[in-house]
Amino acid sequence: MKRFLAAALMLAVTALVVWLSPPENLALGRGVLQAVPAAFGPWSGTDYSFEDAVVEELKADDMLIRRYQNAEQTVWLCVVYHQNKRYGAHDPQLCYDSQGFVIESEGRARVDDGTRNGLDASTFVAERQKQKRVVWYWWSTEGLSTSDATAFRNRMAVSGAIENRSWGAFVRVETVVRDGDMAAARARVEEFSQRVARELPRVFSHAVEQGGSAR
Repeated sequence: MKRFLAAALMLAVTALVVWLSPPENLALGRGVLQAVPAAFGPWSGTDYSFEDAVVEELKADDMLIRRYQNAEQTVWLCVVYHQNKRYGAHDPQLCYDSQGFVIESEGRARVDDGTRNGLDASTFVAERQKQKRVVWYWWSTEGLSTSDATAFRNRMAVSGAIENRSWGAFVRVETVVRDGDMAAARARVEEFSQRVARELPRVFSHAVEQGGSAR
């Protein structure tokens, strides 16, 4: 009986500690990415945790994972932010591979980000257990948004050498293909990516003005 009471007391104390000091959800955007809009036009966002989305295990300075909905349409946004020499230019396909997805196709897509030439994004389709996802992604740093990881790394290296500081962000947008309608899924990702690509530079510029701190 005494052991039972002692165990119950320990469980109660543990529950109280967790309630008073809940574990930090690193996917919510703790610093720089707190400024990412909770809504992009008709798209309204809901924060997600690591368990709710496909996420890379990265030592990022800040990370945001959010589901956005527009009526019955759903997309996921993942932004990974690094400062200084933490380049973060990984291959996101490796993450999908490790979680059992099969990469079906790869390509490029043009995103109208408000600039003259637009933004070139990398794309692929991933499938697992008959569920398909359309994924678009790119990298951003000072004066550059690109699907070219090497160009991204080089720009960060130059910024670090000249200004003694640098920052970079990985941006990914994805959606699930519903009822086999690949065209609708691609249109959904394109429309949302356009909104994100136009807004995120303001978030990053403000962060740079404030010293780029992620906390």
